[in-house]
Amino acid sequence: MRNKGILSLVAVGLFASSLSVDVVKAEGNENELVRKALESQMEKPLEKRFIESRTFNQLEREVKGSQAKSVEGFRKMSRSSSDEDYIYETEYNDDFGSADNSSFEKTTIGQLLPLYDVDFSKVAVPSDGVLLVAGSASSYAIDLGFAAVQKDYVDNSNLEYLGNKYEEDVELRAYDVKKGTYYIGVYDQDNNYNLDDNTEDDIYAIATGFVDDVKPNKPTVNKVDNNDKVVTGKAESSTTVTVKNGSKVLGSVKATSKGTYSIKIAVQKAGTKLSISAKDSAGNVSSSASVTVADVVAPSKPTIKKVDDNDKVVTGKAEASSTVTVKAGSKTLGSAKANSKGTYSVKIKAQKKGTTLTVTAKDKAGNTSSKATTKVVKH
Repeated sequence: MRNKGILSLVAVGLFASSLSVDVVKAEGNENELVRKALESQMEKPLEKRFIESRTFNQLEREVKGSQAKSVEGFRKMSRSSSDEDYIYETEYNDDFGSADNSSFEKTTIGQLLPLYDVDFSKVAVPSDGVLLVAGSASSYAIDLGFAAVQKDYVDNSNLEYLGNKYEEDVELRAYDVKKGTYYIGVYDQDNNYNLDDNTEDDIYAIATGFVDDVKPNKPTVNKVDNNDKVVTGKAESSTTVTVKNGSKVLGSVKATSKGTYSIKIAVQKAGTKLSISAKDSAGNVSSSASVTVADVVAPSKPTIKKVDDNDKVVTGKAEASSTVTVKAGSKTLGSAKANSKGTYSVKIKAQKKGTTLTVTAKDKAGNTSSKATTKVVKH
């Protein structure tokens, strides 16, 4: 599709503010290779999530509300080096080895002269995410074509074309990319018809942006018990790690450069399920890790009612649902589970007067109370 119209100052300014320029240039065979790369990235509507990204929205707002910048104005700019607003393509940049450097902070401006000229620029992507490329031409003389590719046109999952969109004479393209260096190849699609109508008045602008839409890895979390006042573990470095009990936030902290974190919390009851997630600087939130608060607190020491030498039960109070055991020395006389109110009744054989009985309670986590004792009295 031909990109019509005049490049706008704000369009270029926008590219500079939120995108990085990537340009490709070549002759003959290189032109053909770029053309094939572009044709392999067929027109494909972008998913809504990309169109609604902050970078795309900013680009569209700036382009639609811009005032035209004349080509003559571009011609008056220095073509020998970058200025504070733009990067100017520098020949020779017709292949990967001679590609110009681009910047996420500035737009690249160039010409496609002579016939079959191709311009290359390279962009360093800081992490996995989405590479955005925008391009526009100043006149009908340039039927602008551009594509992001890997060096030597390597084709693998490191760069996957997601689709394109046209808006106000600007084409937007999106690519799912892994961290690394990529190249933007630019050429005039009129060359396919041997049409040589470009002049020095005909300018193009190419810019790139990056959207980090990759969630951090799920954090790891160390054991948490009902004595602990901190939750510790590992998460992606410099992410904000948050601990919740249901929807209630218990605390959050920034993970260190090594990915460790330590979050202060109030002591939680045994059996409470905590969820831990990490959010990166781009606002991507990891899936949640979970941990159940372990019970490491022993039950309170049981109480014992008077036991005489005729009694065949020992009664008293202990932690609800704990298992209460009665012993004479090392010999177990009996055990029973305390009810939900904490009362217990343990059947035993009648014991002689003066026998010392010990009573302990064990909870379901295996924690055992200290011993309660009583002496058997005469009936």
